[in-house]
Amino acid sequence: MLDDTINTSMAIRNATTSSNPNLDTQTLIQSLIEENWEELFVAGPIMVNCISNLMISASKKDFPLKSSSLNHVYQYIIYPNSFRATLAQIHSEMYSVFLRGHTNMDSIQLSMKQIPQYFKTILKVLKSASPNLIQRMVTTPLDNIEKMAKDSVALTNIMIKKYENLTLLLQETIEVATRSCGVNSTFLTNINILVNITTQVNKLQQQWSQITRYSNQIIIRVETIRETAFYELIDTIKNVTSMNSELTAADREFFVLKMRDTMIEIEQDAYLLYITTKTYYDVSATYVALQLQNASRLLVLQTDTERQTTMTQLDQNMLFALAEISQMVSERKQQCQQRNQEIQEEYKQFIQQMMFDELTAGIGK
Repeated sequence: MLDDTINTSMAIRNATTSSNPNLDTQTLIQSLIEENWEELFVAGPIMVNCISNLMISASKKDFPLKSSSLNHVYQYIIYPNSFRATLAQIHSEMYSVFLRGHTNMDSIQLSMKQIPQYFKTILKVLKSASPNLIQRMVTTPLDNIEKMAKDSVALTNIMIKKYENLTLLLQETIEVATRSCGVNSTFLTNINILVNITTQVNKLQQQWSQITRYSNQIIIRVETIRETAFYELIDTIKNVTSMNSELTAADREFFVLKMRDTMIEIEQDAYLLYITTKTYYDVSATYVALQLQNASRLLVLQTDTERQTTMTQLDQNMLFALAEISQMVSERKQQCQQRNQEIQEEYKQFIQQMMFDELTAGIGK
């Protein structure tokens, strides 16, 4: 019995310490995804700076927007008789989208923060609980993780649609504004700013699309656990229950090992999703929300001195924000890499403890 226990433990130890190509691939994918983090996170502050400068410029003179025909029907612009009013509409919709995004990001990060605890529950019951309790206690955490990921997808899809609508409003404004003024430096500057705003909005939409991919990846991995280990675990439990028997320590270790790699990947996905949404939330709270709210007053600036002073301050604030966001993103990347290593180490230690407990129990028999 002791020899069998030692052989089993050695086999598990080899499986535990061997390199895992799936984890290497996961690290590579995360590295590639993270490369454009800073570009996406600064999109919000850049967009706020652009709309602010555009509103300052529009405070000098208003003009009506001209359509291609008298019977033209505007699809998104509500106030075509006023460029200022159209900018106010863009600003209002932009602010509404950001507020919704701010709330949704907070909801997603709070959900992702719970996933490690669900896996701790699964590992705990697999290690020592009765077969019947395992069957009940493993099902619920997996279902909860899948539900949170699906809820995240639903929230991100809402935001993607909102950014699409904002983009369509901007594109219609650019198209109509191009026909409304003669070619001069101020006009070209305004059009370029509108184009830049549209570019930044597209980057923000990309950020939400990334979150959708992260969440869908978690959903797929949960199903992988079910198909590769959980259903087999349930069958094993039914067999031992029908024979009035118990799961052996080797059985428990076997199923932990079958689930381990995918559980690690899900935890890494969840942490990447958590750190992404947290960073978005922090950037939004510090550099976007209040600044965007205050931008509405810029349309009513009266003097060139006010305009110049405000634009100078905006540029200074922008440089300061970009520097701080760059530092934040760098720190969050390091946190993500460190946490990925910690997750792997935690599972390694858990399995080693299971092996030690089995070995100790075998020696006592």
